[in-house]
Amino acid sequence: MGVRAGRDPPARRRPSTHGGGAVTGTHTAARAARPGRAARVRDLMPSLVLAAIAFTFVTGETLPVGLLGDIAAGLDTSPGVVGLSVSVYAATAALTAVPLTRLLARWPRRRILVATAAAFTAGHLLVAAAPSVWFLMAGRAVSAVAHGLYFAVAMPVVTRLAAPEHRGRVGGRIIVGGATALVVGTPLVTLLGQAAGWRFAALAVAGVALALAGMLTRTLPSLPVSDDAAAAGGRLLPTLRFPGLPVVLAVTLLVVGGHFVFFTYLAPYAAQSLDVRGPAFSAVLLGFGLASVAGSALGGRLADARPVAGVRAATALFVVVPVALWASGRVDARPLGAALLAVSGMAFSLLVVLTVLAALRRVDDAHAETANAVHGITFQAGILGGSALGSLCYRIGQVEQIPLLTATFGAVAFLLVLTTRRAFGPRHAAPGGDPHVKEPSGPG
Repeated sequence: MGVRAGRDPPARRRPSTHGGGAVTGTHTAARAARPGRAARVRDLMPSLVLAAIAFTFVTGETLPVGLLGDIAAGLDTSPGVVGLSVSVYAATAALTAVPLTRLLARWPRRRILVATAAAFTAGHLLVAAAPSVWFLMAGRAVSAVAHGLYFAVAMPVVTRLAAPEHRGRVGGRIIVGGATALVVGTPLVTLLGQAAGWRFAALAVAGVALALAGMLTRTLPSLPVSDDAAAAGGRLLPTLRFPGLPVVLAVTLLVVGGHFVFFTYLAPYAAQSLDVRGPAFSAVLLGFGLASVAGSALGGRLADARPVAGVRAATALFVVVPVALWASGRVDARPLGAALLAVSGMAFSLLVVLTVLAALRRVDDAHAETANAVHGITFQAGILGGSALGSLCYRIGQVEQIPLLTATFGAVAFLLVLTTRRAFGPRHAAPGGDPHVKEPSGPG
């Protein structure tokens, strides 16, 4: 290259700017370390982009929540009818995730994830152009199909790419993305819709989703599917036979059901028991959301370091906090009650992360997406059951007793966690060398 062997070009013999001395082996080591840092950034990017897509999907899912009146006026219908689009979205996402996972079992995972972002974009374009409520429902359904499939595939993909000791932390980023949407995305899209119109808000969500789809094509490897994984993909009954997975799903159902008994009627409870309403309640909701984001981030780290101790501590917190919240209402300790509302958000988000990562640990890579989809369906079932039970308490005038009901659900979950350690621990080889539950040799 124009330089004789044994002699460095002058630029390489200049003093180091880091130590004030001549260029030595230390400088060479620093140069060698740079590709390592670049590789870490390159490995980080897919999980960050996937987390950003999760943020966008949940923001789009909740778009009608703050704009019910605006959408209803624009489509000449009632807010109650527009509100049904939220239920249609949840039901569609839950019902289509497993069948689509099986149908597309042979597709490379990047193709699926990019396709879901594109379909989500198309759904929101339909929403933005909707001339009637039926077009609105159709657009929401298209986005919901993409939503269910995305969350079934994204978590297994990021954990597959990560080193085994970092899988919990990396997988937790997807949940942090979704949790952050409730704190930041929903208020932002509501403000945008109020300022520029709900159709423009839907267009903005579509534009962000499309941009992220383009980023995903550049940051995520193709991730082709092995023949074994393709053959196993989407098979529900074989997935449910993995040891420990039914216990994880049962704990998930109890925790989500118990949480949504209370969360669905958080506003009337805060008003009746704690006299927290108006701007004070908005501040409590912000604290609840921020605590949920923190819990999601902490859950990923606990899943890597202390999965069993983490889930036990989080479940105990899920029991104790509602009881303390109920007691604070009885003794008129309103500031304590407001703080406990935020802590309840952290306890729940901890358990969401710990249970979904436990579900992935219980199965092999070939069944991970189906296990994740089933966990999502269980989550939706918990929401439906818990909100229905909360509605019953509201109708019979027992809102103030709802935290005790949440604690009862949590107590049953805690007993399951205490008596089934292996369901939440690291992945182990099954007796007799069952390949379904042995630790894989590497990520993917």
